[in-house]
Amino acid sequence: MKKMISLLLTALLLCAASLAFAGMLEPEDTEIEKLAGKTVHATVGEYDAEDKTFTVTVYENDRYDEDDVRALAVGDRILAGGRLYRILEEVNQGGTRVFQCEDGEEIYFEESYEDDDDLIARSTSDDRIFMKAVAIVHLPAAEGIIYEDYSDPDLEAEPIITEGLEGILQAKAEKEEYSIGFDFYATTITLNASLEIVKIHQDFDVAQ
Repeated sequence: MKKMISLLLTALLLCAASLAFAGMLEPEDTEIEKLAGKTVHATVGEYDAEDKTFTVTVYENDRYDEDDVRALAVGDRILAGGRLYRILEEVNQGGTRVFQCEDGEEIYFEESYEDDDDLIARSTSDDRIFMKAVAIVHLPAAEGIIYEDYSDPDLEAEPIITEGLEGILQAKAEKEEYSIGFDFYATTITLNASLEIVKIHQDFDVAQ
């Protein structure tokens, strides 16, 4: 009996040790240095009428080193979109390595559009790219700001273009009441050299 208990304790210690030394894949540091003149994914939040600025949360794709991804194995964990995922199984789907995680999430990697040396992570459930918040800033609207609404799932539908701050605030309120608002995954903002928002662009998103 004592021998059986000893063997059980040894097995538990070995299991704990293997979990402690499991690999961890984390995205690389942000490459966003300057926002002026750029188009970035962002959640456009509350507008402060007194300050005349939007509260904007800027996002970018999580990017991973290709060698680190290649070394992933069952038991390792992936930090993606700000959440930790532990790998339960690796499967091959049409030549693509897919990592099945303990919460039901399935993650795969592909080349980054921004940097050929890195990979980005996607979810198999909706093909979303995993992103992280990199900055919260308070930005004014440029004179003549426009909002391009391409959120209609009908790809042949004409986009709705709204010009001017007043009309955009009304459209934003409607989106927040009936849909996902100006959420970062489907929304980009374009900034001028003075860090003013000249354009808000929104595409279709499965969550709306």
